[in-house]
Amino acid sequence: MVTIRSPYEDSGTWLRGNVHAHTTESDGTRPPEDVIDDYAARGYDFLALSDHDTLVDPDEYRSQTGMVLVPAVEVSAGGPHLQHVGASTEVDPDEDRQAVVDTIDENGGFAVANHPKWLHEFEHWSREELSRIEGFDGIEIYNGLIQRHAGAARATDRWDWLLSQGHRLWGVAADDSHRGGDVEEGWTVVQSDERTPAAVLDALRNGRFYSSTGVTVETVGVDGNELLVSTADADRIRLISDHGVVQQTVDSSTATFHLPEQLVRGGDHTYVRVECLGRGGDAAWTQPMFLDS
Repeated sequence: MVTIRSPYEDSGTWLRGNVHAHTTESDGTRPPEDVIDDYAARGYDFLALSDHDTLVDPDEYRSQTGMVLVPAVEVSAGGPHLQHVGASTEVDPDEDRQAVVDTIDENGGFAVANHPKWLHEFEHWSREELSRIEGFDGIEIYNGLIQRHAGAARATDRWDWLLSQGHRLWGVAADDSHRGGDVEEGWTVVQSDERTPAAVLDALRNGRFYSSTGVTVETVGVDGNELLVSTADADRIRLISDHGVVQQTVDSSTATFHLPEQLVRGGDHTYVRVECLGRGGDAAWTQPMFLDS
């Protein structure tokens, strides 16, 4: 028999935010003040300005907003891009991305492989390198900017591929905003009782969040071998396991999944996750819940 290890808690406030945004401090078109004001006006609870290889000090802008500002850097030079959320300093962009991940981890940050299916070959991050790197925390399963660039914005297939290899990774959705039109494409919603940078970072590192392009998740709960998910606006909810296999589908905004016997017994199955589908292609994704003996 197995135990479903859920990262979610029975209590906590849902806080919506974006962990990938650029300003004129690197290649964005708007100064930090304008980017912050834009997200605040849209009701966001937290924001990470993550310019390329440049740490924008949130302390300079906290007085202008009620949003939680989380320090971040996109490590870009020297190889595929890594998001460093919770940065206290700029990390050396070593060509060996394992060294970059190790440094982020040592500093208590949250390391994310950004837009893995960007560029014409759909392999900004090659499968070989993604499989080789150990210790990174997440992968962007949706990157809004890539909608208007070569490649694919969604990368849930790479996520399932890595999870099925034994990597324990959280799935992140983000705008990667560079201009005004890039905003509110994809976001993360963390579960936290506190509105502080440290609390947001803790929720991210521990997987207490879901990612979305428009669907709102209200509850995620586990009771024995049952998994309950309720949403405000999904039309279809799917239970997905190793290698992207769809185990069950419910056409409703709420679903209670009874784990199939082959999952309860363990064996080749190591995780389940839930995908919530809405109108117009909108979606939300829970984090994986690992099946531990």
